[in-house]
Amino acid sequence: MELKQNLVHRKYKKCEARSQITLGDDYSVPDGKPDIASVLQKKSELRVDDVHTEKGKIKIRGALKVYVLYLAQRSSELVNFLEMEFPFDEILYMEAAASGDNLKIDWNIEELRVTIIHPGKISVRALITLFGEIMAAENYLPTEMIADAQNIFTQSANFIMAEPVIERRDSYRIRDEIGLPANKPNMQKLIWKDLQLRGLELQIQEGRIGVKGEMLMFAVYQSEDEHAMVQWMEQAVPFHGTLDVTGLTPEMIGFFETEISHQDIEMKPDYDGEMRMFQLEMLIEIHMHVFEEKNCTYLMDAYSTECKLNLQEEEICYEKLRMCNHTKCRLSEKENISDERKILQILGHHAKLTNKRCLVTEQGILCEGSLEVQVLYVTASDSQPFGNITIFMSYSQLIEIPEMSKEDRWNVRENIDQIMITMSDSHQMEVRATLSIVSCVMEQLSLKNIREISMEEYDMEEYKMRPGMTIHFVQPGETLWQLAKENRSTVEEIKNVNEMASEEVIPGQKLLLLKACKYGQQPI
Repeated sequence: MELKQNLVHRKYKKCEARSQITLGDDYSVPDGKPDIASVLQKKSELRVDDVHTEKGKIKIRGALKVYVLYLAQRSSELVNFLEMEFPFDEILYMEAAASGDNLKIDWNIEELRVTIIHPGKISVRALITLFGEIMAAENYLPTEMIADAQNIFTQSANFIMAEPVIERRDSYRIRDEIGLPANKPNMQKLIWKDLQLRGLELQIQEGRIGVKGEMLMFAVYQSEDEHAMVQWMEQAVPFHGTLDVTGLTPEMIGFFETEISHQDIEMKPDYDGEMRMFQLEMLIEIHMHVFEEKNCTYLMDAYSTECKLNLQEEEICYEKLRMCNHTKCRLSEKENISDERKILQILGHHAKLTNKRCLVTEQGILCEGSLEVQVLYVTASDSQPFGNITIFMSYSQLIEIPEMSKEDRWNVRENIDQIMITMSDSHQMEVRATLSIVSCVMEQLSLKNIREISMEEYDMEEYKMRPGMTIHFVQPGETLWQLAKENRSTVEEIKNVNEMASEEVIPGQKLLLLKACKYGQQPI
């Protein structure tokens, strides 16, 4: 028997694993650098150079880069920096992993500690969590209908699924230039550079993705005047644009994972040849997961009044969008500075999210973590004109998702939207921050699909023994379809005999059932 089928796609999580590693070592200040009096700011980035999948395990090779801005001890160069690199080789064990799998590697630098052992040596330690996830794809052929349905009665139903339509990685490059304010001297040497991403928004449009946000640049430089003073600049640089993606429509559902793979700030001359321009560059890697809600029909049941149908069923698993959510989490913290030196001015800051974790609860997804903000400031001290403080702000945000199940597949992306730091007085500062939390939850469902139908003749001798007329009292859960199939009748015949206006029945309802099956052209 020929069945009409429709191809559908599904993605599912095959396996996942995580591992925590500690990287770092003691590091001696190079001969060409002055000794360290105090650490002013630190930052790090993880670079993955190679990922190799073998049976049951994932080999990851890369390096941790650490940058340290420090106040020099007894040197004409008041502020200086160190750049270090710590390679690593790590194995994630996954029993179901195999060569050729679609693997995603992610990481989070939970903690970075830089401690001064003595002015010529520091200790660097970083705690890193590595995540590995393998996604797999399946294709199904739900049966919609029977191509040649003469004398065959069928029962169909609709279901809505979220079908993956676009799964790809792409890059969005941002380049811009900004100049020094008129009251700032020309640059001689760039000492410290930091470029952070703020308020990233990605929106699906017709044939493209709208991208907007801002880059927060912070630079410390040495002026080219005779005093070679330490100068600084912090400025937010907005950007917007589009990324072409063929096949996108506004009705599609998108979840995007992002990562900054490259960021840089360089000095360059202006039109007059003076070193007064900053050239900014940032490369954002975007991993797109795009779904489309698809209305599908599947064959639930079938029978014939002329022959017996044997139905072979299979289970089909599919996903349905439960919710896409975009929420804001606002934080505020006042911090007293235990420094006898007065704060004159806030120079800049570096912020990151640490200790991130998401838990599925009865109410939804609980996102917890900490926002670490390093603040660099100017003091009233001539001997130590710069100071720093690190402020930790814990957050807990519940994404309410009614009836969420632990079997649901979900993704959460947490970004820093905005940070504002103000001085309350010369010994206190206030930090206000807004976090953006984007979530996408897919409900895991299944259905019984009829993949094959075979026919055989009825046992007519057994059927002839049945009474030609039966009074039946409807039992709980019974439907008119079930009664018609069991009695080799039709829904319409039962309705006509019992003068029913609809197919609805209630428990206890009395029905007259007639033996209406035909074998060939001869009534029984």
